[in-house]
This record gives sequence, structure tokens and C-alpha cells, in this order.
Amino acid sequence: MSRADTYDVAIVGSGAAGLCAALTAAVAGASVVVLEGSDRWGGATAVSAGQVWAPGNHHMREVGVADDPEEALAYVCDRTRGRDRSLATAFVYAAPRMVRFVEEHSPIRFTPTTLADTFTEAPGWRPRGRNIEVAPVSLGDLGDPADLFWPPPFFSPVFTNEEITQLHLVTGGSPPADLIEERTAAGRATLGQGLVAGLLHACRSARVRLLNRHRVTALTTTGEPGSVTVTGVRVGGRRAFPARAVVLACGGFEHDPSLRENLLDGSYAHPVTPPVGRGDALRLAAEAGAALAHTGECWSWPVIQHPGAAWPDGTPRPELVIAERMLPHVIWVNSAGRRFVNESSHNAALAFAETDPNTGQPRNVPAWAIADAQYRARYPFAGARPGQPLPPHAVQAATPAELAERAGIDAATLASTLRRFNTFAAQGLDPDYGRGATVYDREGGDPAAPHPNLGTVVEPPLCAVPVLAGSVGTKGGPLTDSRARVLRWNGTPVPGLHAAGNAMAAVIGPGIVSPGATIGSALTWGWIAGTTAAESRSQPNRSGSDGGSIP
Repeated sequence: MSRADTYDVAIVGSGAAGLCAALTAAVAGASVVVLEGSDRWGGATAVSAGQVWAPGNHHMREVGVADDPEEALAYVCDRTRGRDRSLATAFVYAAPRMVRFVEEHSPIRFTPTTLADTFTEAPGWRPRGRNIEVAPVSLGDLGDPADLFWPPPFFSPVFTNEEITQLHLVTGGSPPADLIEERTAAGRATLGQGLVAGLLHACRSARVRLLNRHRVTALTTTGEPGSVTVTGVRVGGRRAFPARAVVLACGGFEHDPSLRENLLDGSYAHPVTPPVGRGDALRLAAEAGAALAHTGECWSWPVIQHPGAAWPDGTPRPELVIAERMLPHVIWVNSAGRRFVNESSHNAALAFAETDPNTGQPRNVPAWAIADAQYRARYPFAGARPGQPLPPHAVQAATPAELAERAGIDAATLASTLRRFNTFAAQGLDPDYGRGATVYDREGGDPAAPHPNLGTVVEPPLCAVPVLAGSVGTKGGPLTDSRARVLRWNGTPVPGLHAAGNAMAAVIGPGIVSPGATIGSALTWGWIAGTTAAESRSQPNRSGSDGGSIP
């Protein structure tokens, strides 16, 4: 057995939750090691948009919006099911403290965005300000982003979310080459990469030891089954890292086919996250006697799987559906030819869980996004920009009947659905599902169109592409208390064990209450976990070789 390295706190995973927990514990005086299983840093955070939903953050006053924690708490709790209210309370009151802490102890500077909460006009909602994002962060001597992080989707991470909106990049705008050149030459990153880079810089400055290619395979424990105390972790079955406290922050289980099939019922089989969410946290916690909760939920999202699109290890890589659900002149139907959801809704993918009472099979999987020539002239579809040929997995036809035949959709019902939709869309209305009726919907649409989200689907040729049930992570995991301590089934904490981010049972669900809720939850619970874990600090033994590390 290799020589042991002893720390006050061992963090499992290097996404937003893990790095924030590490920084928080280190600033409090603890000796900390971060153990990342892959050769890349940041996990799903690094490929995300990096938006942070933090109610009550101090930047809200910059956009003229006041917030109240009790209103934020009411907003969360009214749209959350099966959760302990004390957890939502802990999140709402900790989030603004986390934001100040990160800015005080890292090179990260947050800026407010104009994004509204998902359930607009609902009690406790805010039209902007609760979502913040990092200003461009210098990579400095961290290294080449191609080696540091998983490759990002959509846009090169040199634009902020606000710039993406202002430049209309989602709706077909062209990115300015001069800004790309300027920020690339300066080595500056934005979005999720910028967030991770800023946290890595801060962790290094706080003397956190950062080790990649160190996948934790077991917890070390003392005591009898049912009453164990966690005393550290083991990597690869051999190397031990004794620690007074362990924080599980290594994501969910969306990339474990068996767990996904058994716990998510197989519906959400197309995760967009890097292939690192393999259920390690869930298994490690369960073996320590932790209670598990919300294992049937995920951060659901509609996706398109382009043929051949894959992560560097060959794992299929779907793409989030944004344009094909938010913009005018597109409609979704199931194989029966029926609409089934407000396509522009932030929680549209929850409809993929609906089952047919006669067959027990998913009613709306796969769905089809159907657009017409008006759409194709303006917006990207199935990865093809206007004027580009459609990819082979998209279907094109001159008439609805021909399209239905090629896509395997009921032709008569599709024709009826299109007639009804077009009648109302021409008036800018959707009495069936309310598409375009909320601020959230309209913000994601085309502001230059007569209606940001609605337009007729009538001009040939028509085209269609399958829309699948995907996710940006799972929500199930060990149950925690308001201090991020992992709980047993009897409600008592497992001594020495904490969890944060997608490694814990999510506090928000089953739906999404705002853009940035995933990362906001991860950072906030990382801050809570790091604060709690640091309370167990002792004198460290920092000996040992680094292997793959950021010095």
C-alpha cells in the first residue's frame, strides 16, 4: 500500500460544488485535497453556461431589483415537492453569503444577467438579477483549456451569457471575430470554464492540493454497519487519503446505464454532461449507510443527438435543444401527431415522463420538432444554419402528409394539429399550452419577430428532427441536512461525510425554478459543506507525491 496522505478535508470531484467546498474549507484553515477522477477539471460545470442562481445576491441592486429571502423561499417552496423546507431555507440564506465569499477569495467577479426566474409573474419571482455570471477570467498559467476542460458546446467560452443574448448568437447571429481574437489572445475564459478557472486559481492560492486522475473507489470507515464514521477515502482500491471530513461532490449517475435505467426508468437516457457522472457518490454514500432521496428525478432537458457527435472517449454527446423550442415557426408533436407541451417552457422535458395508460410506454418519446421554410430562412435547425443543407437525421418533405410518412407520425392527426396551431399562431396566441405567455418564454425567443415564440408552420418544405429526453445531471443522491451532512435513514448524520451539488439529493425539484439553479445550488451547497467540514480540522500531514496535479 502506498504512503498515506492525511488531510482535514478530502473533496471528491472538481466541479463548482467541489471547488467551492475546497476553497471554503481551506480559507477556514483546513488542509484540503481535491480528488478528481478524470484527467480534466470541472466536470459538467466546465461545459455549462456558468449561470449562478443566487437569490438575494448583492449585485441585484445594480439592475435595480430588491430581493427578500422570505419571498425567494416562498418562490422555491411553492414549486418544490417532497423536500424539507429547512433545506430550501438554508440555500436561500446561504446563497448571497456564498457570492460574497467567492468574490472575496478568488479572481472571480460576478455580473448580473437579465434572465428572469422560470415561473414569471408567480409570487416571489424576480424579473432579473438573481442570475449572475462570471466576468471573463484569465486562465493564466493553468494551461491550455483544451487540456484542462471537456470541450464546450455551442459557443467558444469567450462570450458571456449577456453577450450571447445581445449578439443574437442563438437565433443565428454571427460572433464577432475581433472579440474572439482579443479574448483568446489574452487567455480569458467565460461561462462554465471561466467559473472553474477562477475557482482553480483560488484553490491554488489557498494551498488546496489538486489531484486529477484520482478516482475515489471507496470510503474508509470505522465502526459497525449502520453506525460507521467516515475516516477518509481510497483511490483505485489502494492509495488511502485519511481525512477528518469527506465531501462528495463528484456529480450524479446519468452516465451509469444500470442506475439510469433502474432509477430514472430509462426515459432520460441522453445526458449532455461529460462522461464523469457515474454514480460514485450515490454508491459510496449508500455503502456508508446513507439515506437516498429523489433518485427518480433529473435536471431534465430536451436534446438532439447528432450522428457521430461524441465526447473524446467516444461517449455519445447530445446537444441541448434551444432554438428548436424557443423560436417562431416550429412545433413539437409526438408520434401520434399531437402537441403535448409548451415547447418554450423551461420544464418542457418533464412531459417526456408521461406514460400511455394503455401501454405503459412513454407517450411522447421520441418527439419531433417540425419547422417550415420561414424558420429555415432565419434560424439554425438540427445543427444547420440558414442556407446550409440539413443533416441526414433530419427529415424534409413538401407536405405534412409526406413528412408524416417519412417520420412515422400519424398523418391525419398531424394535419389537424398544424391547422389548429397555425390558426392561433397567426394571432400570436397559444390557448392550448400558453407558449409565449411568460417573460421566460419571450426572453428566449426572437425579439425581432412579430411574436418572439410563435409563428405559423405552413411554408414548404417542412423539416423535422427527433427530440429526445435528456438531462444536465441527476437529482438523486444521499439525503443531507441543512449543514450538508449526509444523513442515515434514521435522520442522524453519518460522521465525517458531507455532500454537495448533484452528488446530494437535490433541494429543488422535480422541475427547474430558474436558469442557473443547478450551478447556484452546487456553489451554495459546496460553501455550506466546506464550512461544516472545516469545523473538524486538525494538523495536516501534507506529504506525498502529486501525480497529475495543478501545483
